[in-house]
Amino acid sequence: MKKNFFIKKHPLGFYVVNPKPTTNELRDYYSKKYYQEGSGSYSKVYTKDELKYFKVGPQITLKIFNKFSKKKNNNLLDLGCGEGFFADFFCKKGWKSKLVDFSNNGLKKHNPSLLKYFTQSDILDYLKIEKAKINKFDLINLDNVLEHVTDPIEILINLNLYISPHAILRIEVPNDFSSFQKLLKDLNCTKETWISPPEHLNYFNKDSLKSLLINQGFDLLSLQADFPIEQFLLNKHTNYWKNRMLGKGAHLTRVIVTNYLAGKNLDRLIDYQEAASDLEFGRTLIAYVRVARKLK
Repeated sequence: MKKNFFIKKHPLGFYVVNPKPTTNELRDYYSKKYYQEGSGSYSKVYTKDELKYFKVGPQITLKIFNKFSKKKNNNLLDLGCGEGFFADFFCKKGWKSKLVDFSNNGLKKHNPSLLKYFTQSDILDYLKIEKAKINKFDLINLDNVLEHVTDPIEILINLNLYISPHAILRIEVPNDFSSFQKLLKDLNCTKETWISPPEHLNYFNKDSLKSLLINQGFDLLSLQADFPIEQFLLNKHTNYWKNRMLGKGAHLTRVIVTNYLAGKNLDRLIDYQEAASDLEFGRTLIAYVRVARKLK
């Protein structure tokens, strides 16, 4: 992607990179580089604590699903499945699963048993081609996808058109341009390091994500924020932006604390994360929605 770009605010409140790469450029980036080189958040080897941490999100999702879903066919569509840890949790619970992503490299490394359920495809292409089958899924996971695609609204339009009114849609995105990040910038604890094309092309905070989802006809069931790892930037001894050697320690703290809280009481952790989203105090936002009105 060209280095010359600027950030523009969308009428719905989220920020977008301009100009954006083409779909072919993104496909080439993710299929040939992102997973194979172990860049981004992907790793070749994970610790036992990290593997346990990867199960917390699915555990919370299952709680939310059982609370709000009227359908119990237990069919999962994992769009942007990455290394497959989310889908693996549900497969081991007996769920029928379909996984979709640009590349199968992360899946081959960490969850090769799921390759038989995998389709390599651009997510928007998959939704359009398989539209007749989408409404068979009770749970659809869109994990760290909307920030990567050239048109997040088109993704949501197609999901709204094709999913069942009773299905639960889980959407996870980084929490960027939040009020807490503004505080960190004002205190000179960091710069806008979260702006990182071509990986991230769209940037959402609590208000803009809610605005987007409501605008696209979804009913918000729960909005949560995960561990506020950016709090470490306030302390010169733990500021991983100024000293990149501290990043791994901050991450492992997040892992251990999240595992501890999930082990204490998962329901209370959900309450805590819902409060954290209201306070704009968490690195990632996780929204659980279902269709409130069908788009025409």
